Amino acid sequence: MHNDDYSDQLSIPADQLPPGVFPPMPGFTIADLLYVAYQPTETLLEKRDIDPGLIRETSIAFASHLYQALEREDIQYQIASWYQKPYDHPEKRVHSVEIIAEQSGTITLKAVADSLKGSPLRQLGKDFYMEYIKLAGYAIKNHILKLNDPEFDPFASRDSE
Repeated sequence: MHNDDYSDQLSIPADQLPPGVFPPMPGFTIADLLYVAYQPTETLLEKRDIDPGLIRETSIAFASHLYQALEREDIQYQIASWYQKPYDHPEKRVHSVEIIAEQSGTITLKAVADSLKGSPLRQLGKDFYMEYIKLAGYAIKNHILKLNDPEFDPFASRDSE
């Protein structure tokens, strides 16, 4: 579910983007966000000793619903643009990143909830359901909020990670 080469995730060539819109950044493409969101939910399913076939079925629904939601919102372009556009005051960038992180988390919550419609996992109860969708939403939100960490450089080489 993860693709380290983000360049093939560009649906619009960088030279054809409208003014003020930036191409997706490494670590913040839709593929990267799917990976980030899925990791904690996969761990939860494995801890619950869920049947591997059901985990696979759930991951397909998860990826499909979340991909469509993130693509519909052009989230990879929004993140890059909100982060990279010029700001007169640095605190405005911080605020913009907080807003896009919150919005992305909410989009993720809704998409992941939709991905569970009709799933046998719903029989595990409301507590499980809420934990599952919150894990994905918070994972996305917290990942995007890393952009506000002065030590974090989204353009640093992945080889150094």
